[in-house]
Amino acid sequence: KPDPPECNIQFRLPPGENKLKGKQRASEKAIDNYSKKEPGPPEAWLDDIVRGSVIFDKTEELLQFLQLVCQDESIEIIKSKNRFRNPALSGYRDWNLQLQITADTDDENGGGTTKHICELQLHHRVIEEADMKLGSHKFYEFFRKFYAGAKGTLQDRLNDLRMISTGGSLNMRFLKGLIDNPVETDDMKRLADLFENHVNDYQLAMVIINAIRDQFEPTELYSRMGTLFWRQAKLKEATIMYEEALSIQLEVNGPDHIATAQAYNNMANVLYSQGKLEMAMNMHRRALYIQLKAYGPDNASTTTTYNNMAIVLRIQGKLTEALELYQKTLDVRLRTLGPNHTRTANTYSNMANVLQNQGKLEESLELHRKALDIRLRTLGTDHHLTANTYFTMGSVIQDQGKLEEALALYQKALIIRLKVFGPDHADTAETYDTMAIVLRKQGKLEEAMALYQKALEIRLKAQRMDHKSTAIT
Repeated sequence: KPDPPECNIQFRLPPGENKLKGKQRASEKAIDNYSKKEPGPPEAWLDDIVRGSVIFDKTEELLQFLQLVCQDESIEIIKSKNRFRNPALSGYRDWNLQLQITADTDDENGGGTTKHICELQLHHRVIEEADMKLGSHKFYEFFRKFYAGAKGTLQDRLNDLRMISTGGSLNMRFLKGLIDNPVETDDMKRLADLFENHVNDYQLAMVIINAIRDQFEPTELYSRMGTLFWRQAKLKEATIMYEEALSIQLEVNGPDHIATAQAYNNMANVLYSQGKLEMAMNMHRRALYIQLKAYGPDNASTTTTYNNMAIVLRIQGKLTEALELYQKTLDVRLRTLGPNHTRTANTYSNMANVLQNQGKLEESLELHRKALDIRLRTLGTDHHLTANTYFTMGSVIQDQGKLEEALALYQKALIIRLKVFGPDHADTAETYDTMAIVLRKQGKLEEAMALYQKALEIRLKAQRMDHKSTAIT
């Protein structure tokens, strides 16, 4: 061991009585990085629940310590990340080890051995003190949430954005060349994810996926294309894709496989969008049965199904049942994800909608404000879910008779939806319609008629003249 008089090594565990990674952060990391990794659940793939740090004054001491670890027969190094050689984007440098430690145990059968997985971080004191002074971990936390995912590292995502943009706008010539001559499959998949989940350009995401469609498993291809059609409100096309994916899952994996549960939930979502509520509920029930058996009630996938079932119940007018399921969802998400997670915000927003239906307008607004606060901090001002919150808050305030305040919130939602979805999306048409209703109540008939006309033009462009929503307008 290093000679104590000649060095100053400090071993440090996380603060507080609990020396494990926090439950909220563990759940977030599992969902972000391992939600699609088989076999599940995603929490099983975490290797840093138990963690500690060793702080060194000198590089020589750190290397000497590493040598001792390598020589210890009870320790196996599973993963080693030398960030002194390849530092983080912030410039921070350390050495990160994932270790498997074999330990003797005492039991009634005469003893034995057990193995534990843990993380050990090796820091240089000067670098760590500079990091604490500059507060770079705050920036890491922001970007970790925005660029979460096993493949989509911050550096990769920034490189993608740098490649595809020129002077703040998309370089369409470069993108066309990229699509005509695809690069590595993983890079293209990440690029499609960037457009789908961060840029909200679903058509470009579809074009990119089509360019490498032969590299996907059929179920993954059909599911992703189905989701992209669904997000563009192209329900007929989404149904075809999701039905193909479900058919393959049933044939390959059978009716009780966890992947089949996801296919059931996808079908439920598109059936809900088509107004086929009982059929949607039946699909959700099939998914829930599989998820409860495989994961139990506290899993992220299970709570998502509870949440989606509650949405259907609300539309069916079964408000008490819907609120019970939302409360069950909220309890689990607060326990596993914490109060500031986007999925917690989703549940607040959904519960607020039910309370509005029950006429409890102030309670509804209180939960909408909680959802808005989380979404502004985690998703930003230009996200479609932020727009949804402004829109639903406007609806509650309109029910209170505060028409001018409601119109201001609808206007905020419209600005975001035009930016995210463009002028021809169904959500944009819905916003024009709703604003027109308020203007009509205010006696501003010409302004109302102009917005009704815009909504009609969008729907006539996207749908046949005899479609239900055209008739509504």
